[in-house]
Amino acid sequence: MANGQIILPDSSPERSNKRVHVALPIRLTYWDGQHKPVLELGCTYDISARGARVTGSRGIRQVGEIIAIERGRNKVFCRVVWVGEPNSEFHGQMGLESVETERTMWDAELRDMEELYDPLKVEVGIFRNGQVSARNRRRLQRFTVDGTAELMRNGLAAPSQAGVRDISELGCLIATPQILLPGTDVKLAINVSSYDLSLKGKVRHAESLRTGIEFREIRKGDRQTLNYLLRKLAENQLEQSFELEPQE
Repeated sequence: MANGQIILPDSSPERSNKRVHVALPIRLTYWDGQHKPVLELGCTYDISARGARVTGSRGIRQVGEIIAIERGRNKVFCRVVWVGEPNSEFHGQMGLESVETERTMWDAELRDMEELYDPLKVEVGIFRNGQVSARNRRRLQRFTVDGTAELMRNGLAAPSQAGVRDISELGCLIATPQILLPGTDVKLAINVSSYDLSLKGKVRHAESLRTGIEFREIRKGDRQTLNYLLRKLAENQLEQSFELEPQE
């Protein structure tokens, strides 16, 4: 965290590209301290035309490293743009961005697949004896954010832009240029703190161009990203509360 901003694994190079959650076996080659190539087997978590999130490598730990990814006869050189924190939902994962500007990484895979969504449900056992645990309280709590969203409604060819004002595990509040009627089904491509989520939901209420969305489905693979974001928002809020306490 820097200057009150949450620092998440940076997906900004891929923000404008469609991401697909898919597990593909790959070979990763990196170079050790003696500049000797080291081969490891890994697996993708999600992919886009210009990058991927992968798991399985134990030897790659430095952001900025250049590595090679091979799948079949295809070989692409990539830069490591983030490495998952040891105690986070992203432990063991890393984000890669292609450095070969004229090539896309996953042409065939992206042509053959569509984005898949899972129902978004509150975890079983979240309430105990009428109480909400501290861990789950922060996930149900709404956190103030300054984000953006592309909003797609049924029957419209192009998305509209909206601002994201708060977010929780169950929904968000957005500022829209037009009023949305309660009950409207929507799809949201949300960006908060340089990280992306794609969700489907329903308009629950609208007042003065501020619209409350209830999440119903989340893009496959984005659930742990939402969990990570909420945890970081809670940590940020706690730090700020300590800073605001009067000094004796």
